[in-house]
Amino acid sequence: MNTNIFVGTWVLTGSISTNSEIQFINGLPDRKGVPNWLNGTSQELVEQTKPSEGLVLTIAQNKKFEEKKTGDPKVKWFNYEGVESNNVEPFDGQLKLSKSRAYLIADNIPSWAMPENRKSTVKLRYDDGDTKIADFIEVINDRLVRTINVVTDELYLDRVIIVYQKLK
Repeated sequence: MNTNIFVGTWVLTGSISTNSEIQFINGLPDRKGVPNWLNGTSQELVEQTKPSEGLVLTIAQNKKFEEKKTGDPKVKWFNYEGVESNNVEPFDGQLKLSKSRAYLIADNIPSWAMPENRKSTVKLRYDDGDTKIADFIEVINDRLVRTINVVTDELYLDRVIIVYQKLK
């Protein structure tokens, strides 16, 4: 995968979030529910985002990224410690590639929440046993679309779609 399409400074233009719960099949949780959610996308939601501003994401050629608040963005947020927050709490990190996806992995993750290095189809940004977060980016129609998938207690599901436009 060529990461050059991600390099640059991207400004927040909108976001949307959704939540759900793991489906039960014959009285048991769907055993594919968690990995399917963590790998999932909701590209159909991109056009439904609510306007927002006040966040800048910069991705460097060396795959480092940094976020900065420039206002009061209205975005559902899970900080680098996996906690849902009423306020956007920017963090920095590294772009990691896996298969055909580019994942945002935060720096300074507490050691007890470092995702295990296991064979998986998804790279996690955070995994403390109760909360798992996958945070990946893709470019769709010249916009950077960030999908943050969260699973809490192997039951509760959140997805946040954040859309950015490249600063010229």
